[in-house]
Amino acid sequence: MKIKVGDLVTDDFYEDLGMVISPPRLSADCDTKALGVMSGDVYNVVDVLCPDGNVRLFTTDELRKVQGRLYRS
Repeated sequence: MKIKVGDLVTDDFYEDLGMVISPPRLSADCDTKALGVMSGDVYNVVDVLCPDGNVRLFTTDELRKVQGRLYRS
């Protein structure tokens, strides 16, 4: 599954709903605390705007698309 900016997604654990606001990128070492993963591990990550207004970092493998894009670019 390819995730793009504007996709409506939910995560596998909390099942929060949100909109992807950044293109997928490789995680950096500073992301390990936010992601709860081992230092040195590399993941594809995106920023997701959540309903509470917070932007959270997710790995793309923990997200599912709810529907297509919310807007066309």
